[in-house]
Amino acid sequence: MGNDCGQIDNKAVGKRIRKIRERNGLTQEEMAEILSVNPNAVRAYERGQYGVSKEVITRIRNHFRVTVDYLLFGAGEDLDCLLLQVRNAREEDKMKLMMHLLFYFVREKEQCFLLDAQEGDIARLMKEMFDNV
Repeated sequence: MGNDCGQIDNKAVGKRIRKIRERNGLTQEEMAEILSVNPNAVRAYERGQYGVSKEVITRIRNHFRVTVDYLLFGAGEDLDCLLLQVRNAREEDKMKLMMHLLFYFVREKEQCFLLDAQEGDIARLMKEMFDNV
């Protein structure tokens, strides 16, 4: 199923669910507990085997502070999604989200380095950046 004409691509939604789970350092069992579903359901969602119910979408939105547009259609992935999450995050979660932002920008910088540096240079520059933090 493609994303054309407003159709929801269950495989793409599953990839975003997995990305959310992994970014938060959760196992499928822990995610299942948060979503009030069986761990097998989380596995099936992540593989795109079947669609996610409105109740589960609401739980994901509320718990992880992501938009339904992001979850279903990928709207605002990466930077926009991270910035929205920081704005809507609870105070105790903001540091974790700020680290995600840092890694987002590091990845972008790493891609720039690839244009004019060897892999060893990139590793050395990244080490220098983080050794000073």
